[in-house]
Amino acid sequence: MDPKLLGLVALLLNLASVFGQGPTKATRFTLYQIDKSCVCIRAKKETKTVIATEVRIGKSAHQVVYEVFWSRTTPKRELFRIEVGREFNGKLVQLWNYGVANEGDFNGDGTPDYSWYGGDDTGQEMYLFLSSGNGYRRVDLLKTVEAAWHRRFNRTPPDLGDVGGNYEVDDLVLEHSAAGLVFNATVRRIPNDTATMNSKRGYRFSIGQADFKS
Repeated sequence: MDPKLLGLVALLLNLASVFGQGPTKATRFTLYQIDKSCVCIRAKKETKTVIATEVRIGKSAHQVVYEVFWSRTTPKRELFRIEVGREFNGKLVQLWNYGVANEGDFNGDGTPDYSWYGGDDTGQEMYLFLSSGNGYRRVDLLKTVEAAWHRRFNRTPPDLGDVGGNYEVDDLVLEHSAAGLVFNATVRRIPNDTATMNSKRGYRFSIGQADFKS
């Protein structure tokens, strides 16, 4: 056999052995879980890697309350913070349930990442805090799904942060593979009559990292 042809065959066999292994299986992270004791999202002030404190910024009657997350390592350092309350006309308006919902190495860089939830009886917020070279990037998951809705249907999306709205979002899962991060979520219409009470119809969205919204 021609030596050049023999070399080409060897190269093709080598590539086949490499690519024949198949794609690397994605690692899945369920971002939010229901706490059955309160029928609400389970949110924590402390995890294995972070601990939260609250600070008030600003002058009296105009203060803003932040939940600040600190590393458990020494020296302690602030990782990220998020607003959870604000004072209006001398009255503090603050979320009832808030904190880290899950932690894990979501993006595969060896540093913990976090999903965060905040909500009350009128609204909710859902964020990812993804580690990067210069700190943590905050991703607004509800805005990310709303933008995907607009791209698919070319119309104004529902306000997924409105607890009393006509739609709800669930099954929020993050997948990490060699191709990067993909965020999956389902948007369902809340039934308003018994005829549709058992309907499980929903719109499933799979959103790549390039389309994550801050």
